[in-house]
Amino acid sequence: MPDSDHPSQRTHAPDANRGATHRLRRAAGPLFGLAIVALALWGLHGMLRESSPHAIAAALRALPPQRLALALGCLLLAYLALTCYDFLSLRWLGRPQQWRRSAPVTAAAFALGNVSFNAMVVGGGVRYAGLRPLGLAPSGIAQMAVFASLGFWLAYGTVGGLLFAVDPVKPSVRMAGLLLLAPAAYLLLSRRPRTLRLRGYLMTLPPLPLCAGQLAAGVAELLAMSSVLWLLLPAIPGLTWSHFMQAFLLAIVAGSASQAPGGLGVFDSAFLALLPEGADVSQAVAALLAFRVLYYLLPLLLALAALGVRSLARRRN
Repeated sequence: MPDSDHPSQRTHAPDANRGATHRLRRAAGPLFGLAIVALALWGLHGMLRESSPHAIAAALRALPPQRLALALGCLLLAYLALTCYDFLSLRWLGRPQQWRRSAPVTAAAFALGNVSFNAMVVGGGVRYAGLRPLGLAPSGIAQMAVFASLGFWLAYGTVGGLLFAVDPVKPSVRMAGLLLLAPAAYLLLSRRPRTLRLRGYLMTLPPLPLCAGQLAAGVAELLAMSSVLWLLLPAIPGLTWSHFMQAFLLAIVAGSASQAPGGLGVFDSAFLALLPEGADVSQAVAALLAFRVLYYLLPLLLALAALGVRSLARRRN
């Protein structure tokens, strides 16, 4: 009998094929993200043809120290708002903790998740490692990640819905004002906590006070995050705060859809494309670079340092 007809080979071949398919699917997301980043950086390079590295460096040096200090303050406020997500979701799960206990874990989860291809998975891993002593099951950690993500997008619907409906930067985005209905419906459903079925999963909504806190934390974080970039931008003719916020929000969607870490390249290209005509691209790029250093790189370095100190302390004990 030929070797190909051996029973063990007939059994293992489908398993090998399934394993290869599974690995290919897992790699597809990051590969897609890298491809989008490459296209976005290529498009960004085209936008910068009229600028030079020297002009961008000069614009970075020209950033007022006072604005940098205010931007750092807004960064701190943004991360303080982020820490409220897990503080509230732990109460929802029946494992309430003091804020000082959960806040460092939450901050590290967002700092590391924001620069990864899958923020929910990475953030969930950090939460699981930091909150494991509470006896939370992986399903509870997953619910915390969903609670935080939902809070951000509900805030997006609140702020974006108002701006897109009342003062749209382009007529085509006015219909996006319907986003405002999502937070309202969410709060209405939470008046009497009920269980919803989402893609085959059952999810019990938190009670109204927790949902209201979730939405408030998201709005505070979104406004503080955007203020970091707003403070770093130079005065651009025709750029009102409403125009800036809508460009910022639309760029966030583009960056999130790309699956690139922090929307790298995609967020920046979309934001620059939505600025008023005649804006100084060199100064805008300098502000975006400073924003990435403050909002992504600085928290990442602090989180890695904190994790390193914690690991050393555990080894000594």
